[in-house]
Amino acid sequence: MARKGVKRSIQVWGCDLEDGTKITNNDEGIVSVIGIGDKSVTVTDINHNERIVEGARWLSYVPRQN
Repeated sequence: MARKGVKRSIQVWGCDLEDGTKITNNDEGIVSVIGIGDKSVTVTDINHNERIVEGARWLSYVPRQN
């Protein structure tokens, strides 16, 4: 049974985007990728600056298994 309410964000290894591209933590300057419940993507760079990737909407992601 699915939970109702606000979908939480999840830290992931990478996301496949609607436009066919990918964002991963191995990309140049990116150390963290977060998939948000509204399908947006947030990344953290090597200087610890967190930003929403403009126009990026994820289709699927690889969850972190820590």
